Amino acid sequence: LLGCLHLGTAKQSYKCYLLTTEGEEIAFYRWNEPDLSTKQAALVATKRKDNQGKTYYIKDVKECVLLSEAFSSAQAQALDKQTLR
Repeated sequence: LLGCLHLGTAKQSYKCYLLTTEGEEIAFYRWNEPDLSTKQAALVATKRKDNQGKTYYIKDVKECVLLSEAFSSAQAQALDKQTLR
């Protein structure tokens, strides 16, 4: 039964439109809903690695939305269409 689940504490899947030292990208995360703004803010200056293992950094988080939602920016929507799941 789902009766033991507290509303708002379930992890949600998010996609974030990021500006990195390597350009723009869409990244995927799973966070508790109440933590969204904190987690989003904490992404800035964190390290990422590309397929070759080269390190780069997140410079800015433009927008994070639920996985099922669309980004507000047309640029982010276009990039999201090209991003592999």
